[in-house]
Amino acid sequence: MRNAFLPVTLTAAILLTHMISGAQGYQALHGSSFTGSTSVFNNPASIAHAVHRWELTLLSVQAKSSTNASYLQNENGQRYLSMYDGYRSRFVHANMDASLLNFMYKIDEKQAVAVNFRIRNYVHSKTLPFNYVDSTVHSINDFLIANRTTAFLEGFATTAGWVEADFSYARVLSRTSRSQLSGGITLQVMKNISGGFARLNKFSFLEQKSGSDTAYTFTNGSGSFAYSESLDAETPKEAWKQSPLSLGLSMGIEYLIYDDEDEKGPLNYSWKIGAGLMDLGSHSFTPSPNSRHFSDPKQSITDADVDNKISGAADAEGVADSVATLFNNTSVITERFSISQPTRLVLNIDKRIAGNFYVNGDLSMNFYSTSSYTKFRIRELNMLTITPRWETMVLGAYLPVQYNTQGQLWVGAALKLGPLTFGIHDLGLLLKKTPKPNGGGYLLLSIHPFSKAKEITRFDCR
Repeated sequence: MRNAFLPVTLTAAILLTHMISGAQGYQALHGSSFTGSTSVFNNPASIAHAVHRWELTLLSVQAKSSTNASYLQNENGQRYLSMYDGYRSRFVHANMDASLLNFMYKIDEKQAVAVNFRIRNYVHSKTLPFNYVDSTVHSINDFLIANRTTAFLEGFATTAGWVEADFSYARVLSRTSRSQLSGGITLQVMKNISGGFARLNKFSFLEQKSGSDTAYTFTNGSGSFAYSESLDAETPKEAWKQSPLSLGLSMGIEYLIYDDEDEKGPLNYSWKIGAGLMDLGSHSFTPSPNSRHFSDPKQSITDADVDNKISGAADAEGVADSVATLFNNTSVITERFSISQPTRLVLNIDKRIAGNFYVNGDLSMNFYSTSSYTKFRIRELNMLTITPRWETMVLGAYLPVQYNTQGQLWVGAALKLGPLTFGIHDLGLLLKKTPKPNGGGYLLLSIHPFSKAKEITRFDCR
């Protein structure tokens, strides 16, 4: 990992997320009493109202991305990423999540516990408007020619990845003849494996012409980049040792309303209303010695010099050394940096229409914006999702329609076939000829009691 350098890491993470996009949110399953251990990702209280006495998710994988920067070009049956031409602000927001052996167990009809093991990664990047023409931009000089009327260049990128163990407990807090209230809490124990950021502030440049040649010198600007020292480790064991430990907390409540006081269970409610405060906490990282602040570019340096120095660097240390030759002021970042968790308030309303047919509404409100230049944040893309669903213990069909934080409307779909559930966030990824790499998908493989003789009007805990 000696060659790790933040811009390369960020780019790789963004592209990897896009490529997985056929695979935070198991969107279609929110509100479902069949979900089991993974339901704590949206509300820790929900396992108190789970159908099954126990449930084991052998594997779950999900990925979600939102961008206006690129699209999937279709040429001769092959698809590849291309950047949109034109003058515009560009953004990429993405997250991935994978877990193994998540387990839920209902101690009795009032208490339930769950243990989850997860790997999570978030990437956020955004720029102010700049011009790009794919057919003409092949170097820094080409890029600056295309942006000769752009006042200055500015943008940011933030990434965080960690391994997490979740320990959840939920219990029924009160019952009446027509209602039931539960509460739950999740303690998150996290190993902060990788983190980093990059900032570019108000970079301006001056054009110089000499005959047919055009050169550029940078006149103003500052920035910084940092990545965690664990990315410099030579072995996974060394990287693990260099990854700090942090704690997180999630909590929630869930309220069920019944029409019939004689039949109360996890499926035959009239309304289910939940509220969760999710992912409180932050991740801290020790910066690599190759992390830098820089400002005041040397005006004797041209775009060709920048191109040669950066492209000639063999590793992260070489890049850091090159930066020192390009700016009058550089300094090593030595203080630990923190990146917030994707803290949010989740409100969920589930309405049973008739039989096995339900409609779910899910509103997710992030506490933080990722656009700050002084604080480092990550967040979820979910905002408002409406999901009609039909499901039984063995089969399910779901049609989530979501309006995300980037103002994009996605229409997705999911199916449950026995122990396997799979879905896609936006069908446009499959149906459009040149779609944006937006959306993503999810897959769960879980086992639990499949008894058809089960009494669904009673809790499965006797």
